[in-house]
Amino acid sequence: MVSGRTVGPSPLFAIATLACLIVAGCATTQETPQQSYVWQMGRICDARSPFWRMERVEADGRYVVQGATNAPPGRNDYVACMQEQFTKTPYREWLSQRATALESAPVAPSSSGSVTSSTATTTQSPLATTSVGASLERALKPTWTVGDEWSYRWQSPEGKGTFVWVVDRFENTDGIDSVVVKSGSRESFYRREDGALRHSTVNGRVESRFNPPFLSLPFPLEVGKEWHPDYARELPMARQTTERLLDCRVDGEESVTVPAGTFRTFHVICNNQRSKLLNFELWYAPEVGHMVKERTRFSYGIRERELTGFKFAERPQ
Repeated sequence: MVSGRTVGPSPLFAIATLACLIVAGCATTQETPQQSYVWQMGRICDARSPFWRMERVEADGRYVVQGATNAPPGRNDYVACMQEQFTKTPYREWLSQRATALESAPVAPSSSGSVTSSTATTTQSPLATTSVGASLERALKPTWTVGDEWSYRWQSPEGKGTFVWVVDRFENTDGIDSVVVKSGSRESFYRREDGALRHSTVNGRVESRFNPPFLSLPFPLEVGKEWHPDYARELPMARQTTERLLDCRVDGEESVTVPAGTFRTFHVICNNQRSKLLNFELWYAPEVGHMVKERTRFSYGIRERELTGFKFAERPQ
């Protein structure tokens, strides 16, 4: 016989979690990637624990643990085991290997969950994000690591093709810490503190320079946020400089399906301040750490880009 339930700690979900336990509801018709991940980690801990077993996993990754009648009170062995699995196999690494896209995003795991045989508490899911449930609240600036990569396909009236962006290195250029993202012979230099694009080179020669650096996404992102980029784009090889004034906003949340999967995203729109016409729009997915879709207006028409795959490098422990 078993008794006593535990759901690990997250005050944000306390009321909802207790309601789920009372009515035995909150079920989903299709298992989410978060559930699959937590179940897989839980099977390892079930095999190790003589007193506890995984009973249920919510859609957002929170898990319910059932304790045996003779389970020692106040022990957190099961939670410690789960934290060990989350560290050994981070969710993003597991997701990339499984090639399964997120449809909702839970909060980050707690490192101090408690387990009792008679009291229900809340625990956070093992995913590092600022989202709650199926709705995004806000997104912090992503932490890129050397080796992270995103693959895209593109098409426009002038043609179509594919490309890959890879975080190549970190370096200090002109006294500014930069993240260098490489795609073939092109290197783009982003200011590390906020992700603003400083300049791009092709085969080591400056192709474009932005003054001031162009900040396309001023984190944290949340619905309704507005900003107004004002910068000059210089093309040294063409001896051309273009002034740009934009009105940008996070227009809302959208579920977007691209070749890489289905993602919860922030939809960002930037219009030309003078003509009021669309300059570009993009869909940013916090779990990918990048845009999953983008449309930009050029003189020859609209160019579209969509995410076809992504891979995260191993994070330092």
